[in-house]
Amino acid sequence: MTAKVKVQQLFDLTGKVALVTGGNNLGYDAAETLAELGAIVVITRREQEAAARTAAQLAQETGAEVAGAALEVTDEASWKAVVEDIVAKYGRIDILINNAGGRKVSVIPETVEDDPSFEFLETRLLEDWKYTMDANLTSVFLGCRTVAPHMKGARSGKIINMASIDGIVGRDLRIYPGSGLSPTVPDYLASKAGVINLTKGIGVSLAPFGIYVNAISPGGFYREQPDKFVENYTRLVPLGRMGRDRIDLKGSIAYLASSASDYTVGHNLVIDGGLTSW
Repeated sequence: MTAKVKVQQLFDLTGKVALVTGGNNLGYDAAETLAELGAIVVITRREQEAAARTAAQLAQETGAEVAGAALEVTDEASWKAVVEDIVAKYGRIDILINNAGGRKVSVIPETVEDDPSFEFLETRLLEDWKYTMDANLTSVFLGCRTVAPHMKGARSGKIINMASIDGIVGRDLRIYPGSGLSPTVPDYLASKAGVINLTKGIGVSLAPFGIYVNAISPGGFYREQPDKFVENYTRLVPLGRMGRDRIDLKGSIAYLASSASDYTVGHNLVIDGGLTSW
């Protein structure tokens, strides 16, 4: 018979070493969650100075051990340097959260308010497409590939890839008119769909080594967007609101990063207030 384990023990990350890419917005939420549960956290930004500031803020707020590191997530050499430094200092990496990403829009069509779909397809630059795919999908591939050998050696690890509901459903373009915001570009949706299925593929291949790979797909989180956008968006959400920073993501991070999810592999956990359930 399996020994009984208290739920508090399942979520305890004391002494675990975590690497979180992208230290703002949801990345900060994720890092804060891990720190509050007892993990040692390395949080990254593109520039070392920014990473150090973010790490200092998180350490002050949580009392945890936090370090900052400069990482360009689309560059394999940068990944290797950061991971080697962490392993040299702490001996291992127990948790990886692939959060960093982005998109590039060099050309915004003049007719975006009237017809935001067709014009973006026609005017989208190939270099912007490649940038978005690299930032959101290639970065996840590189992170998993670089960290996995160290987790294999320990026969233990948790990897969380940040996807999006944009990888599950098409973006409802009715949320944009009157907001002054440009629609999400189609390659962003494609890249996040790729993250979800990359997670499944990597998840089943690494499971025999005790490495759990899963994804989280957040919906829209409130970050002082224009009132019209918030109004349009929340109309689509069964809960009637956007996600709350530093609150609504933390439970899913705690679950997937801890032993509480030790029978969960290749899963995409949707945190969207019910938007994709209509």
